[in-house]
Amino acid sequence: MTNKLKIKSSKDFADPAEWREYVRAFAPDEDVDYVLAFERTQLFLCFYKLRGMKPPVEVKAELDRIAKVNEPERTKALEAFNDSLLATATIQLMSECKSAAVIADHSDNQIDQREQLDTLLDHLARTSPHFRYWRDYTGSADCAGRIPWEEFVTTIHSLDPSKSAKRDGEYAVLIGQLGQLLAHYRDNNCPLPPLSFERIWFLDRLRGPERNLQARAIVQGLIEAMKPCASA
Repeated sequence: MTNKLKIKSSKDFADPAEWREYVRAFAPDEDVDYVLAFERTQLFLCFYKLRGMKPPVEVKAELDRIAKVNEPERTKALEAFNDSLLATATIQLMSECKSAAVIADHSDNQIDQREQLDTLLDHLARTSPHFRYWRDYTGSADCAGRIPWEEFVTTIHSLDPSKSAKRDGEYAVLIGQLGQLLAHYRDNNCPLPPLSFERIWFLDRLRGPERNLQARAIVQGLIEAMKPCASA
């Protein structure tokens, strides 16, 4: 698709940001979002090939189908396909991942759930600016008249109508929800759902739609696992 538009691949650029600026400058305005999404598709497919993984659907047929759709549905369909590629890869990779914490969890020695949560919370505080901001915001002394985090984030990010700002605002809201859930799990000494520790640990290394997709999945998984935890 990018060849038809005579757009260079991101592989031709040392800096991904430089490539995105190049696309915005040379691709037709109506094709910019699709070109950016299509490049993510190619990166996912390259990863699948290197790992010897099978995509969730027949790729060529799906891409041909999407290419025939008019904008903006075309880009939305491609982003949904990218989400499915990411989700499938995440599930398979996480199932193969056997970190020391997971191995210990299946041994005769029980993990101290509160200690595990403390380790995870400390890690988020070091690596995630959004989590630090949420923690400082909710932990400030003048909290009596403070508006809810979700309302605060929505107000701040409404000043910037760009897609990236909207995604960043959504991610900030999700991080606040994640922080509340992790605090609940810690205070009640509840075990995290399988593989949640690893998914949360690497969450802030993702970018763009992929990061929000993973954050939503993690939050939903923690919520769904709360009922068995509460009744235990």
